[in-house]
Amino acid sequence: MTNECDKHPDNFMSLNPKEFAKVFGGTSYFFQKDCYEEIAKEYERQADGDRKIRKRVKLAGGLEMLAQSLREGVANASNYVCGICKHYMKKK
Repeated sequence: MTNECDKHPDNFMSLNPKEFAKVFGGTSYFFQKDCYEEIAKEYERQADGDRKIRKRVKLAGGLEMLAQSLREGVANASNYVCGICKHYMKKK
């Protein structure tokens, strides 16, 4: 029997965590902010699926906690950073 976690890749597009952080960290803060929101939505989608399987209630709760943390912590901080960046952007 295989472990359910074995179905998930342990890299992103062949990048290790350090490489991914460097690439992602170099993208636009506005893009990053949108990614955090989409990741939160994805965790919520996964939580809904895991909740339907009674054995995964704890996992569903953890995924919801991750989504909430992204929204309340990371997304709020990203909004703050993006607000500061707007001040330095060229006006068109």
